[in-house]
Amino acid sequence: MIVKTESLWLWLGIGALALVAFSGGMAAATYEIFPYEQVRALKNAIDGDDGSRDPTEYIDNPKAVEVGASDPQWNTRARNVIIGDSLTANARLEEMFPQASIANRGVGGDTIQGALDRLPGILELRPQRAFIFIGHNDILVDNPVDEIFARFEALVDNLQAAEVEPVVQSVLICGENPACTPRKRRNARELNQRLAEMAQAKDIPFIDLNQVMADEDGLKPEMTWDGIHLAAKGNKTWRDAMAPYVIEGPADDD
Repeated sequence: MIVKTESLWLWLGIGALALVAFSGGMAAATYEIFPYEQVRALKNAIDGDDGSRDPTEYIDNPKAVEVGASDPQWNTRARNVIIGDSLTANARLEEMFPQASIANRGVGGDTIQGALDRLPGILELRPQRAFIFIGHNDILVDNPVDEIFARFEALVDNLQAAEVEPVVQSVLICGENPACTPRKRRNARELNQRLAEMAQAKDIPFIDLNQVMADEDGLKPEMTWDGIHLAAKGNKTWRDAMAPYVIEGPADDD
């Protein structure tokens, strides 16, 4: 009799847990008590589309390396290259810098580690100058600032070892977006301070985009369409900040 009673309580407990799980799922679907907006915003912030893509397909994934690498069949050469994430991938560099040889190596959803992973393919371009415009996704997914900075420094060192001049651009401080929090803004500011100090120590250019594109609340509304990605005015401001550092003229043929 004791065994039967224990079994009864066990099945009652399992049934109660199942009922709670089912009820929670129904409530989440009906009343959206689960933070759907925040999840959608984070996806959109990472890959720059409507949130339908899964960020795990792009972050630290070989697919990002494949998409962002040079294609050897074209034997492409470029004097300038921009290494970035969706902000770079969405840019029309041929219109921004029509007089320059410049290659777009931006991958939506990529991180600084992804840039390191695909650097060999980027170096196949034989660039003279590389603009580093990445790290936004690292901040959004809460990668530790120490780790982000260490990977930035490794990317800079690898570029210099390959005789490519790095130009470091500040990580944009996110603005009004559910995926952006005060902590993430603080982390971005801390990272940018360390990047500026690194650039000074290594005697390489540092472009502080936030000086003109952001305020205490992050990206200014006129600069962005979602608090993360750049609107038309933001892209123009970004272009104007980069322009003095872009090497003009065609790529070398050798």
